[in-house]
Order: sequence, then structure tokens, then C-alpha cells
Amino acid sequence: MHDIPLTPTGLVRLDAATTAVALYACDPDPDVVRGMLAAAAAVAAGHGWKTAADGTVSDDCLLTQAPRTRPGWERVRGIAEERRIHLVVVPAYGHIGFTLDECLAEQRFLHRHGVSVATVEPMLDAFLAGAAR
Repeated sequence: MHDIPLTPTGLVRLDAATTAVALYACDPDPDVVRGMLAAAAAVAAGHGWKTAADGTVSDDCLLTQAPRTRPGWERVRGIAEERRIHLVVVPAYGHIGFTLDECLAEQRFLHRHGVSVATVEPMLDAFLAGAAR
């Protein structure tokens, strides 16, 4: 398993009011995407984080589609490269990349740009990763 630092290099602790986030979800059903983005927005609001301008992003595809082929995810990457966000809030890590290698590669990219990931459902991620066994 690849080693990913829990605190990305260059990440400076900010107070909640100055923490900018992007919200991201992907699913072929627009109603499902709306619900997932609403849940992500609720998590962000609950922490006092502010959604960046044009920071609510989605793709209408299956999770199995490679992240680099998704226009919405490419937009999130662009926002991260511009250093306009500190966090990406997703429903679950599978929205970043369906396979472990894809997910880790995307997280490494984000971390290189000082961006962390927060999930709406951390227990679901732990279960899918086998940690709940």
C-alpha cells in the first residue's frame, strides 16, 4: 500500500471561516448527484467551511470511469492547481477514483497542491476498505 501523508506538505491550518472547499460527486442519475452534493454541502456548512466560487462540481458517469476522463473532476483538479481550495468534500473516496491506485494517485495530486479530502460518509469508506471486518 502506498504511503500518503495525513497532513499534506505545505498545508497551513486555517480557521473554518477561511477554509475554501470544492464539493464533488459523480453518478449518472442527476437526482442522486443533487442529493450527494447537498450532503457534502451540509458537511462543509457544519464545519463552517465556505464553498469556493464554481466549487460545486459533478460528473454524470459511473464511478468506474477513470477520474482523468471526467470533465468535472478535471475542473476540481484545476481549482486545486490554482490553490483556490483547501479541501475537496466527496460522498466517499470512490468518487475520487474507483480503484485504490486511482484514488491514491488523485490524492497525491491534491496533496501536492495543499488540498486534503473530507468524506461525507467515513464509515462507508472504512467498510468498503475492509476495515470493518
